[in-house]
Amino acid sequence: MKYPEIDDIKSALFIQPHPDDNEIGAGGLIAYLRKKEIPVYSLTVTKGDGGGGDTAPEIISGIRAKEAQEAAKILNQTYLGSLGYSNEQLGTIDEIVQDLVEVIRKYRPDAVFSVDGKLEDEIHPAHLRVGAAVDTAFFRAGQKTYPFGQKKMYDTAFSPRILGKYFTENDNTILDITDYYALKLKAISAHRSQVNEEFLAMLEGYYELLAMETGYEKAERFKLLFKEQTHAFAIPKALKKYLV
Repeated sequence: MKYPEIDDIKSALFIQPHPDDNEIGAGGLIAYLRKKEIPVYSLTVTKGDGGGGDTAPEIISGIRAKEAQEAAKILNQTYLGSLGYSNEQLGTIDEIVQDLVEVIRKYRPDAVFSVDGKLEDEIHPAHLRVGAAVDTAFFRAGQKTYPFGQKKMYDTAFSPRILGKYFTENDNTILDITDYYALKLKAISAHRSQVNEEFLAMLEGYYELLAMETGYEKAERFKLLFKEQTHAFAIPKALKKYLV
């Protein structure tokens, strides 16, 4: 009945809407897992072509692809590249789900992480859609008849054990990233087209805020669920503290 713990994770796939989300939301966790020699894979859904300001989409997408590879190298994770969706024409949830299921079945991660698509104040369409697509892909990857309507069974079907969310308000797991903060910051800074000193200073305050009342200097917060807890697991909020 208890929620998963970070040390339960045997391998992980981090799926991000844009090329810098994994580092910002979970760079400390990635560094922690890699220090323990846990396999970590990173995948981007979009090309990041909407983050160029005055730079043309086709140019900024190439720049951001190189930045993502550099950031992955800093954290010693295996970067799987981008699914190639445009930030302006993202594709349907069903299309993204099918692509994600293929990746999950190929790499067979124990845990799948992404943004929380149910974050109350989130309005970015890519975050909302990717969050929903990851949830569905996590559920569908283990179904041998998916994709449906093909009249075949997929022997590659595989169900990850753990679903993880970063950028979430409903966390149940806090990780002390004080010892990994410098490395996390270096990986974030590799996304040079997206960050500046003001943004990095804001992030430092953010990670200090996440660490409040924990005794840590810097922290990341996650929502971790076992597969069995992702369907009809109706526990009143007041009682969820007993599951941690």
